[in-house]
Amino acid sequence: MKKLLALVLALAMVLSLGTVALAAEEEPVVNVMYGGGTPETMDPALNSASTGSNLIRLAFCGLTIKTEDGVQPELAESWEVSDDGLTYTFQLRDGLKWSDGSDFVASDVVKSWNRAASADLGADYGYLFDVIDGYGTGELNVVADDEAGTIVVTLSGPCAYFLELTAFTTFYPVKTDVVDNDGAWAVDPETYIGMGPFRMTKYAVDDVASFEKNPNYWNAENVKLGGINAYLSEDNVAILSAYESDTVSVIQSIDPVEFERIDATYPGERIVYPQIGTYYILFNVHKDMSPEGKTFTAAENAQARYALGLMPNRQDLVDYVTMAGQVPATGFFPDGLGDGAEGVVRGEGERYSQWYTGTNTYSEEYPTYTEDQVEGIQILMDLGYSYTGSLETGDIQFTDVPNVEFSFNNSGANAAIIQYVQGVWESIGVTATINQEAWATLQTKLGNGDAEAARMGWVADFDDVVNFLEIFISSSGNNYPRLGQDIGDYTRNSDATATAGLDAVYGENGDQTWADAYDALVSDIKAEADMEARADMAAEAENILMATGAVAPLYYYTNPTMVKPYIKGLQVLVTGDIVWNYAYVEK
Repeated sequence: MKKLLALVLALAMVLSLGTVALAAEEEPVVNVMYGGGTPETMDPALNSASTGSNLIRLAFCGLTIKTEDGVQPELAESWEVSDDGLTYTFQLRDGLKWSDGSDFVASDVVKSWNRAASADLGADYGYLFDVIDGYGTGELNVVADDEAGTIVVTLSGPCAYFLELTAFTTFYPVKTDVVDNDGAWAVDPETYIGMGPFRMTKYAVDDVASFEKNPNYWNAENVKLGGINAYLSEDNVAILSAYESDTVSVIQSIDPVEFERIDATYPGERIVYPQIGTYYILFNVHKDMSPEGKTFTAAENAQARYALGLMPNRQDLVDYVTMAGQVPATGFFPDGLGDGAEGVVRGEGERYSQWYTGTNTYSEEYPTYTEDQVEGIQILMDLGYSYTGSLETGDIQFTDVPNVEFSFNNSGANAAIIQYVQGVWESIGVTATINQEAWATLQTKLGNGDAEAARMGWVADFDDVVNFLEIFISSSGNNYPRLGQDIGDYTRNSDATATAGLDAVYGENGDQTWADAYDALVSDIKAEADMEARADMAAEAENILMATGAVAPLYYYTNPTMVKPYIKGLQVLVTGDIVWNYAYVEK
């Protein structure tokens, strides 16, 4: 309550000053609220959430930048790629300066990348550097010439998306002589020194991150805004109220129940941007789904998880709960994602499996339930759970499915989605205890392995299937189901599931470790030059993942955003990235 009151008071103060304040002649300051609350970290190397990413992009940048026009030069004015695709030579712009006015040199990139890739830092995204030769040895094969302003990168194999990686926040250079590994430097304007179009002037937890125009940005003359105030809230009501009172100019995290009203009140201001991403339920593989008196095998636990994932009517979910043009999920790869062969994975063709085919088709034999629900119920019955009622009478109630602890952060439609899933499960006698937590708290809980089940979303960092597969490799800090990982801090396991992540129970025959069944396949996909063969392997990897039941995709994202009509030049990309570099105000 105190935090909410503080936020309301802070916004009231902003309102008294006006939404768009002049920092200098024709250089207004814009107020925004992305939702998601206070990021877990503001360190470019440590961040793995979009909440932090769009703030980091204000103060930092990479060798390249991703825009609506694709990958463009940023700190590097040009680059050359060797004929074999293994060597990239970047030429830096002349006269680059950090936001504190000190000189930026090529070796700053090398130091930053080695830090981000290091085991000592343990970054969630550290594995992204495995495309560079030397990864895992402590020294990436990246050579800088400070005098010539060149950076030569040698890859371990051809990587079609490498230039997109250099535009991604994990690859943003930081001033390594002021950073630390716990992220304290990244919330102090004195040490939050970057190369981006803005520089931090204030950071207050659960309040605001403020940025002013960076006069040392290489293209500062074309930055039209004097600054940006990003208010940190997870409260949908406060966020929409701030927009309606003209306190902020751009918001995300909008409760869908408001869509009809705000579309009528502010026609054209709610823009549904396309987005390449998947919203899903995750299950910790160390959770034992066995009924009392029985010990499930790993395969049976996977079947139980998969059965629960079959229960939501995904079409009803997007039509009546999320209501922003989302598409019901049929697998983990989202609509619009490229695989290098077919163009998009959910396009025409039979390469990719359809895991939810009867999500909204009611069974002819058992019309109370959809075809997917009948399949899920039948799996639970076959597993030996006790129940009353029957499929024929439409009143199945399971009596000994273990309670599932379900965690979520209340942003956007999350609460409504989780309550919907909870209600569907309860309709067949499966109970779920739902825990609402701040996003930063939930991220820590997930990272420590202490979440039993949770809502999660993944939006493309770059447009390739690899980005969605690498989430779940054993070394990934984003692998929250703990596939191929130890139990972490989770304590509600049984003896049978204590080593579930590390056991040889995965793959087509259920006799491989996750590293052998999945990690090795993802490595092969990254090294494969034949795009058709690569796509076949990607489809196989998705099948291996889905068969674990550890993820239950619900829908493919869109990105509803409200933007005041006077905000011009704003770019909202399909990756969810918001590019403010050349936005301006026109009144």
